[in-house]
Amino acid sequence: MRRILAALLILMATPLWALEPSEVLVLANSKAEGSVEIAQYYAGLRNIPTGNILTISTSINEEITREEYNKEIRDVVKAWLADHSQILCIVPARGVPLKVKGHTKPTGLFEGHTEAGVDSELMCIRLDEEKLDGARENPFIEQDRALTVDDKLMIVCRLDGPTVEIAKGLVEKALLAEACTPEGHSYLDTRGLPPGNDGYVQRDDIMEQVEGIWKSMAIPYTHDTKPDVVDLSTFEQPLHYYGWYAGGQKPVGAVRFHTGGIDVHLHSFAGATLRNTAANWCAPLLSWNATCTYGTVYEPYTTGFPYEHIFWDRLSKGFCFGEAGMMANHLISWQSVFVGDPLYTPYPKDWKASKEKRRLALAGMVHPPNEGTAPEVNAAWQGLFDACVRLLKARAEVICTLVKTNPAEAVKLKADLGFLIWNLGLDDAVGVLLEPLNKVLKEQLGTMKSEFKSDPRNTAALEAALRDWKGLAIEKDLLEFKEEVAQKQEKEFAALMKTAHARFKGKRYLDAWQSSAQAQRFRFAPSLADAKALQDQIKADPKAAEKLNEEAGKELKKLHEAAQKDFERKRYDKVEAAIKPTLDDYPECDEKKACAELLKQAEAKLKEAAKGK
Repeated sequence: MRRILAALLILMATPLWALEPSEVLVLANSKAEGSVEIAQYYAGLRNIPTGNILTISTSINEEITREEYNKEIRDVVKAWLADHSQILCIVPARGVPLKVKGHTKPTGLFEGHTEAGVDSELMCIRLDEEKLDGARENPFIEQDRALTVDDKLMIVCRLDGPTVEIAKGLVEKALLAEACTPEGHSYLDTRGLPPGNDGYVQRDDIMEQVEGIWKSMAIPYTHDTKPDVVDLSTFEQPLHYYGWYAGGQKPVGAVRFHTGGIDVHLHSFAGATLRNTAANWCAPLLSWNATCTYGTVYEPYTTGFPYEHIFWDRLSKGFCFGEAGMMANHLISWQSVFVGDPLYTPYPKDWKASKEKRRLALAGMVHPPNEGTAPEVNAAWQGLFDACVRLLKARAEVICTLVKTNPAEAVKLKADLGFLIWNLGLDDAVGVLLEPLNKVLKEQLGTMKSEFKSDPRNTAALEAALRDWKGLAIEKDLLEFKEEVAQKQEKEFAALMKTAHARFKGKRYLDAWQSSAQAQRFRFAPSLADAKALQDQIKADPKAAEKLNEEAGKELKKLHEAAQKDFERKRYDKVEAAIKPTLDDYPECDEKKACAELLKQAEAKLKEAAKGK
């Protein structure tokens, strides 16, 4: 129940969730991989009591029968709610079924339709009478107040998506965006339909009203009124998105919504699956980094869509995602599904005035200043900020640990973290958390330099770092080292190529080929292409090419015969030591292929022996 203190704080415009964590039930499916993990992760970050996690055992399929829903979901949840009267919101975690299959033949527009979304049915779980046939009018539609137990309704939003990680990410993005206020450019894509009385025109008119709300909130946006659906990959720094009416889209380029984005495309089957990124809209939008979305799981008819103008009006007044969705949802026991953290409040009361203070306070908690006093944190925000600090530190710790064993993956995760906090005022504070990453990379750069000093051809680590360390502060030092390597290798390269050209002039074609092959191991030498050019010159001369192949064949035949004897004696390491270092010094020919095949067999035997140990 809401405490008097909480009500007073809301009236005083301090930023509190309208819903309290104690009023949230998190639903997990014990049979589904990751479902319990998501539920526990969410409850931990949002301070939801662990006793508010209910684990059920039901199908892992997105679609179930009415019998399965009644027995394995409805009855179990109802029994639990009987002992927890304070619950106002249910959060199914990924793995809880999405929709209930119809079991009767439809006889009209709504009549006879017993198919429905699981979440939409759960919205009605406290109502006295169950209505299976068609939809129910939502008595909470257009309300402008918080839901109470007396309303006998449930807010239902799920944490779901194509993967477990995407579902967990919905929580992280909601927390950070709520704490810091989301940033980016929003896009409204209506169809510009002419005046008329059909449902499509009415829906277009409703969607167009979102523009006025965004304008009043001073949210940067673009409104497209052309009939065609805009390719989402053309959006720059996209945050929120509303569009309609296409069955799906395969954007030409990449799409990545910024943290906090509420992204929706209205189509009858937008939410028919939340797992298949190649189907419909909700799953792709979630895979493109949406923080929240909603849709319908079966045909809702135009009156069955949540009303986006009501939804955004309530968000602008400081209501959370779950409450705004409930106020905008025309029909329940029907087809709607809301995906995202129901507690997510992107625009709390006085969000513009408090944004910079919140950002400074959170940054100060992530990395307290060395001098002076850290910004004061409003008590109403303490729990939210604590959760943000925990998740940021956990991510940084994973990156700093992983860099020792898998630098490429660590750098990728670092880039993902950078995108997560893009323009939220946290870059410097998080950068301090990642200082151990920079320290490890500096140590690795020192190791590269030592290895290069002992062997100027040993640049594999440098090549990998040039690929994987892009965008990091240490990249500048890496590029300076690359220039040192290039200068040193050019000297070595030039000496080998001088020898190669001399042997070419003396018609010692195999020797010339081998010298140029060895020169090509100095991969950063500016004149590297000259080595390949000399080899091409040899192959272009029929007499030179014939002599080259003849000499190479003779040498490789001897090498192959000796290695074959070692192979037969099971001295596989000697085979490898004889063939591997020199094989690249020879041109392509039958004997080279034979040596390569023997080397492959020897290496396979060595792997088998290593496994046996």
